[in-house]
Amino acid sequence: MFRRTGMIFGCAAVAALLSAQVPIAGYHGLRLPASFFAGNRERLLRQLRNMGPGTLAIIKSMPEQPRNGDGEQAFRQDSDFYYLTGVEEPGAVALLSTEGDKPYTLLVRPRDPKREAWNGPRLGVEGALGHGADQAFDFPKGDELLLEAIKKAQRIVLVCNLDREFRIKILDAALPLGTDNGHGLFRKSVVDGRHIVAEMRSIKQPLEIDMLQKAVDVSIDGHLAAMRASRTATNEGQVAGAFEGAVRGLGARYLGYDTIAGAGNQSCILHYPFNDAPLRSGELQLMDAGAEVGYYSADITRSWPRNGKFSTEQRALYDLAFKAQEAGIATCTVGSPHIAAHYAASRVVSDGLVDLGILKGGKDEVYMQGDWKRFFIHGTGHWLGMDVHDAGDYGLKDPIYRAGGRRLLEAGMVLTVEPGIYIPKGSEGVEPKWQGIGIRIEDDILVTEKGPKILSACLPRKAEDVERALR
Repeated sequence: MFRRTGMIFGCAAVAALLSAQVPIAGYHGLRLPASFFAGNRERLLRQLRNMGPGTLAIIKSMPEQPRNGDGEQAFRQDSDFYYLTGVEEPGAVALLSTEGDKPYTLLVRPRDPKREAWNGPRLGVEGALGHGADQAFDFPKGDELLLEAIKKAQRIVLVCNLDREFRIKILDAALPLGTDNGHGLFRKSVVDGRHIVAEMRSIKQPLEIDMLQKAVDVSIDGHLAAMRASRTATNEGQVAGAFEGAVRGLGARYLGYDTIAGAGNQSCILHYPFNDAPLRSGELQLMDAGAEVGYYSADITRSWPRNGKFSTEQRALYDLAFKAQEAGIATCTVGSPHIAAHYAASRVVSDGLVDLGILKGGKDEVYMQGDWKRFFIHGTGHWLGMDVHDAGDYGLKDPIYRAGGRRLLEAGMVLTVEPGIYIPKGSEGVEPKWQGIGIRIEDDILVTEKGPKILSACLPRKAEDVERALR
């Protein structure tokens, strides 16, 4: 954990940082202001009004999820619901209506002192009003008001990601079964509103970019902690634990996704889930890990030699992945299609594998036939924000590569660039010296009018800088 002008960071001057650690408070409980959520609701309301009178948006919170016989998964609010409300508890429903002088209604669980003694305080009606609602009601009265609002509406815009039971309830209320063809309810329409909110979320506002940078900064410190721990660790779990402990201590209540900390041949498994294999001398460690701060997630991958020095083969593949990432990042400019990063990175990887003798044939032929896909088996990037694979359309899929879309990048978009090379043990036709090596380098990129900005640039990427950090 480090301090630079009051900000958490991991910086290029790694040697100086590692020798000058300063404890800091971190970002515990950090959230965006109420004005951010109010602004998002107003933007959505403008779109609802453009649909015509009688339009009602219904936005559902994340339901609670069981984990086992007597426990539940840690609750994390649905991103769309949070983006529009800032409310962090389950069992809530938000209504945005184009009719009347109170467009925003929030329906919440009733206060319950006995349950709150076990699970913490609930908002209740008073708390809901404090979150900016024009009016608020608790259940069961909330159910009556919800059904009445559906009855009056001409158009329902439903934003419901993961609550199947609630979705069926709304559809049944809006479009009841029956054979009365003259029934007025048959004139209602139901619109899936998730794509509307997704497009709102695709261009990040300045407050969001700042929060993303905080998540990235915390994650950088976590990666550096994992690098340090890996020098003496005997199991992958110790490496993953070093990252997770560091970021939790800095205020990341949640991870953006389950940490991936595969070493040796496990580094060739993209979403390696176990992190519990013993570590061996000379292995390469791959860690894909990101902290979530204030509901915004980082997504960073680094690959490094645990003993502090790349072998000849590890260095050759690492330098190739780095060169491919540089080519991909260079395409992240306003007006460039999303797929361009994959085109650029995959061509570098393909040509480089030919140069190393891992692939055979002419470079153009190898690339066009897609031989490189055997060792580079995923796309080169995705949107990043409240979700690690964030909301937003990618545009028309590329007909050949299907690893991205033709949507043109705009200032304020954030995406990852993450080429990888994976040569698992037993790879047919590949010399043993190349086998058991998996490398991915992933960084978080903000598209700006001046070109791509690497939000995670302070975490070493070049092979020599990685080795220096490990020393």
